[in-house]
Amino acid sequence: MTSIGILSDTHYQDRLFGLPARLARIWAGVSLILHAGDVGELSVLDELSRIAPVTAVTGNDEPAYVKQVLPLQQVVTVNGKRIALLHSHFTDPEQERASRHEHRWTPKLDRLAAVGQAAGASVVVYGHTHIPMCAEHGGVTLFNPGALAAGSYFTKQKLMLVGRLDVTAEGAVTLTHFDAATGLVFKVPTLDTRSDFNLSAQQYQTSIVEPSLLADIDAMRKVTYDDMRGVVAALVPLYRRCLTEDVPMRRPDLIAAIEADRVLSAHDRAALLAVLVRKVDETQPHL
Repeated sequence: MTSIGILSDTHYQDRLFGLPARLARIWAGVSLILHAGDVGELSVLDELSRIAPVTAVTGNDEPAYVKQVLPLQQVVTVNGKRIALLHSHFTDPEQERASRHEHRWTPKLDRLAAVGQAAGASVVVYGHTHIPMCAEHGGVTLFNPGALAAGSYFTKQKLMLVGRLDVTAEGAVTLTHFDAATGLVFKVPTLDTRSDFNLSAQQYQTSIVEPSLLADIDAMRKVTYDDMRGVVAALVPLYRRCLTEDVPMRRPDLIAAIEADRVLSAHDRAALLAVLVRKVDETQPHL
């Protein structure tokens, strides 16, 4: 039997600052590790390679140099079984934004199955959604290992999940999810394709911002920035502190982080502060 470790969405050094210690035990005996994108810093691949060789693809939320050196899609074959590996995002920004307003599962699954069919693959390994899955669709097995990092700088991952794929010499495939924190098998609920995509995501991520910030976070996501990686660099220290100390992200702390950062362009700093700083209504009387 040949075994493969599977993971996705590490967002290394942006939202994940160290790999779970139990990965080596979960993946004991694997001959390869597949990373389905949103790698973050490439150093995470070096760390994973201490367990087994790594094959990785790029995601939608990577440093520029990572997007330049990792492919969008890979195909590997194990014991006669062809496996397609991709992140599953749209490379066109407009298409990607539009896809985030599509809350139905079926179009998403149809697209993934089509990738497998085109590659002649019986298994498609993907990431991007941060939602673990193992489902048959369109004659293809679709497998998302789940995520180790959260989907944004304003959420945290409730469950850090990875996967393992075992292929017998005869080509029989077994796919398993594991809780990376405990090392135990995690039973993924059967997907109801009639369910809302966003409700599925909420099972695995939770907000870390104070409630009064939620509407402003949505507004921040709609800003067109000069340098998105500069915005990331400004948010990471505060995000790390909120996770480490298990405290919510508060408006004054977020404003202070943006004002203090020296990487942000003048445009990006002004755009963020315009959303976050509450202006005093000059029409109201002052005491």
